[in-house]
Amino acid sequence: MNLSDPNLLLITGAICMLMSLGLAWLASLILYAKMSSLKKIFPATHQLIRAHIDYMLMFILLVAAFFLQERFEIVLPSWVIVLLCVGSLYNPFGFIILAIKPELANPKTFADKAKTLLGFLPATLGYGYLMIALISTLIG
Repeated sequence: MNLSDPNLLLITGAICMLMSLGLAWLASLILYAKMSSLKKIFPATHQLIRAHIDYMLMFILLVAAFFLQERFEIVLPSWVIVLLCVGSLYNPFGFIILAIKPELANPKTFADKAKTLLGFLPATLGYGYLMIALISTLIG
């Protein structure tokens, strides 16, 4: 499979759904089974729930992206497919990091703030490209 294969969107979506399911169980073990050993690793459990929801949203967005490009015969460049996949996996991962190190939720330096904001670029550029291509196709 190459990087221009739209099926990568579905494969990445499936990974996002599996991550979401795993995080739901992890949060449930901490919150309902009261597993203190896991609570020590993930002190900000609410961030795991945010990651769970965000991975599920990324699954939905990736599946929608796949079907939109198929339905409207939009050919996505390989760099857009890579950005969609990387961005969809990376964005929710930040919540997992925050679950482990909650103090990172408030970056102090400009560099730390810039790193956080730059992390949003892959998904923004990938989904932005697809939406502009979709609009162009529909009005073109």
